Amino acid sequence: MNVLQKLQTIGAVFTEKHFVYTSGKHGSGYINMDMLFPHTQLVAELCRELAAPFAGSFDTVAAPATGGIVLAVLTANETGANGVWADKDGDGGFVFERAGFMQQVAGKQVLVVEDLLTTGGSVEKVCREVEKAGGTVVGASVVCNRGGVTAEDLHVPRLEQLASVQFNANDPADCPECKARAPIVEDMGHGDDYKKEHPDYVGGYVTLQGA
Repeated sequence: MNVLQKLQTIGAVFTEKHFVYTSGKHGSGYINMDMLFPHTQLVAELCRELAAPFAGSFDTVAAPATGGIVLAVLTANETGANGVWADKDGDGGFVFERAGFMQQVAGKQVLVVEDLLTTGGSVEKVCREVEKAGGTVVGASVVCNRGGVTAEDLHVPRLEQLASVQFNANDPADCPECKARAPIVEDMGHGDDYKKEHPDYVGGYVTLQGA
């Protein structure tokens, strides 16, 4: 399956715009995974692909909330495993806080899944929470790696990806789009946060949802 082509077909890939990423850096490309989830048959297909390299090696599928919740549940459903997710703790971390979730991690072989890797920070934190809970991370499997993240970056034995893409990311002071006064997309990525901090940005702001 050409996953990137599938994402482009459903309108999830954006280029030649001006985005603010989670890291605070700016770039001209973005993949909006929210547009994937209404396509339930495609999501189920992708979940089978996420699990395939790790077949027979895990008991539980875990993911960071919120983007990974659907993937954790459907990947578990496709493989007969249990699915859990770690919620944000309000301090930049993640925690397995829902009833019964810790029991599905402790002493288990755990596959961590995610839709999109940029820096890998969320996945890495969930992997550490799995270990703190007494589980063993067998690896991570993601739909798209857009940041060149490696297994070594995540401190996991194995990282699989269904697609990879590289978008340039620049500090605002070095951003070509800022210098060109290109409007910032405020309804994807962290453009809305940037707008709150920089309401007078000379290029203005634009929305793309529903466009």
